[in-house]
Amino acid sequence: MSRPNPTPRSSTGPRKPNGQRSTLPPRPPPQSPAPAPPPHEPAKPNHGETPRLLSPVASSGPLHQRSSVTLREKHVGWVYLIHAILSACAVIQLVVLRICNTDFGKLISPSVPSFVWLLLAVGCVLIMAYVYLANQCPCNGLLAIVIVEVIVIFVNCHRWARLSMLWMAGVLTIVLALNIMLYFMGVYLPLKILPGSIFMIVLTFCCIAIVVSIYLVVYLNGNRYMMRYVSMVSLIYVASLILFTITVIHQRRFEHTDRSEYVLQATVLAMLFVYMIHPLSTMVRFGQFLVDHI
Repeated sequence: MSRPNPTPRSSTGPRKPNGQRSTLPPRPPPQSPAPAPPPHEPAKPNHGETPRLLSPVASSGPLHQRSSVTLREKHVGWVYLIHAILSACAVIQLVVLRICNTDFGKLISPSVPSFVWLLLAVGCVLIMAYVYLANQCPCNGLLAIVIVEVIVIFVNCHRWARLSMLWMAGVLTIVLALNIMLYFMGVYLPLKILPGSIFMIVLTFCCIAIVVSIYLVVYLNGNRYMMRYVSMVSLIYVASLILFTITVIHQRRFEHTDRSEYVLQATVLAMLFVYMIHPLSTMVRFGQFLVDHI
């Protein structure tokens, strides 16, 4: 027997159609990032305030330059002070030796040649320049005194006592004026026309060749009057060396020179100052010789 068909069930809600999916709500549009706030402008300093109090970083450049200039001025001041003391002591000794009419050429030169004293002075300068301990206090001060004393002996060995008092004063005045002129030239003239490192190396070899040639001619010929040309050559070399040394001391050529070497630099200037007395006095004596025989 057949069962009766069930009655349809009433629906309680809306019926979803077949084949359709639930859709998600649309995404909100992306928001653009807010612009960054403008940087704050630094406050402008008043006219009465100093930049050192406002921004120490900004004022470090002028302060560094000012401190560098101050150190350079102190270095140059110490160099010229020590140079003046050493040179004055040497000149006073030479004047006293001339007044006392003391000639080391007769007392010492027969046993020790005069050029040995010059070699000793150059050797002491090289020791100060390349030996670290010798360039420290008090060794550098003792070597400076030794160098100046050795140059004084060298100058006195070359007939210093034969100069008259008037000519002695003239030679010392010329040496002082010539050195001051060379100092000003080394400080203010352009570096292009001042002797540099390469020029000094070439000039050194040229002067050595000329001096050796003169000594050979004197040895072969026996004419000792040609030794005066050695003094003239050495005067040119010393003047060029002073110009080069002044540019180094004032740090015009080498900006990063060690400022602790002021004793060495002052000693070199004093040695050149005292040595310059020798060629000028030799030229004066040669002039007197020509006047007496003409």
